Amino acid sequence: MSGTMLPVLPGAWPGLIRLPGHPAAHLGAGAAARLSDALAALGADRVLVVHGQTSYLRSGADRSVAALSERHTVEHFDGVRPNPGIEQIRAGVDAVRRFAPHAVVGIGGGSSLDVAKTIAVLAAQRHDAEECLRHTEVVTERRECALVLLPTTAGSGSEMTRFATVYIEGRKHSLDVDQARADLVLVDTDLTASLPLGDSVASGLDALSQAVESYWSVAATDVSRALALNALDRLVPALARAADTGTFTDPAIRVGTAHGASLAGAAIDLTRTTAAHALSYDLTARLGLAHGIAVALNLPWLLERHATVGASDCRHPRGASAVRDAVAVIEDVTRNRAGRSVRQLVEQLLIRAGQPARIEDLALPAEHWRGPLTEALASGRATNNPCLLTEADVLQLLR
Repeated sequence: MSGTMLPVLPGAWPGLIRLPGHPAAHLGAGAAARLSDALAALGADRVLVVHGQTSYLRSGADRSVAALSERHTVEHFDGVRPNPGIEQIRAGVDAVRRFAPHAVVGIGGGSSLDVAKTIAVLAAQRHDAEECLRHTEVVTERRECALVLLPTTAGSGSEMTRFATVYIEGRKHSLDVDQARADLVLVDTDLTASLPLGDSVASGLDALSQAVESYWSVAATDVSRALALNALDRLVPALARAADTGTFTDPAIRVGTAHGASLAGAAIDLTRTTAAHALSYDLTARLGLAHGIAVALNLPWLLERHATVGASDCRHPRGASAVRDAVAVIEDVTRNRAGRSVRQLVEQLLIRAGQPARIEDLALPAEHWRGPLTEALASGRATNNPCLLTEADVLQLLR
């Protein structure tokens, strides 16, 4: 099974949309019902399903997995928690090595998908899981099993990327290797129908931030910019309708957010994220804020900061005017598709979710936050940012 790619089956699966930016990603209502057929086509007799507890049952994904037992030997690695730590990864690696599955199937939000990717990759490595996460250059062995991902949220984009986030001693580490890219992605919009409002908002805002950050990234290309704009074109009207109605239950909203989130994921797979994500991780680790909320709290002020970038603080290879133009394009798309600015859309959604509308509302004491947030500006994600940010930028956010 090592290195085997699942077949691309757009013609065999009528009614599903083939997603760009991935060799075998499909979207549509009922896509999860194709899981057994896909695994059978691969010849995957032994299947390890990685998932959490609540969302797995609430989404109805358990019914698709139950059907697998008729044709496959299935084991579960369940109980995945948000913002997975090294202990979960070690346990998952042990499960993969013990069970020796032909396929690892990750089902859930970004954390479940990240765990599935990480344990499928690290189980084949010669080094300890923690060493692999701290020093990804030692991750050299190919996966020994196929990797299939089914998101139950519309936002993380993890199903489309080749990287995963794990926390060690409260610090974020990224497994960023080609082996972490899924062989097959099934995005079933029905799986997000029962997602609570707060989770839907956090997921949607994460996807919005990914699209924006990919578009202005210093690593952006014509391909990634097209994916990011396509993502915004689908996300913005869906999120605006959700903000106005206070619900994501409308099927059109679910389709728009799921489609846009996967496109945003494909975009950041090419570019990676930037400062909004870099500055979010300590907010999540120390305050327990949902990842998408923490990212979104940084997005509006960064847009405004980038709109004033000059030659002296510009990192973008195309120059400061290109960064300002990117901000203008993002704002124009949002106003044309949602009738409001990015800040207005973000704040409206945050309020709907019962969250602070602005990062300043957190009233973060400078003596506790100045160091961690300034250090975040030296991270890989921050150096991908088109505008050079300094401690002075951080201090404006703190009490």
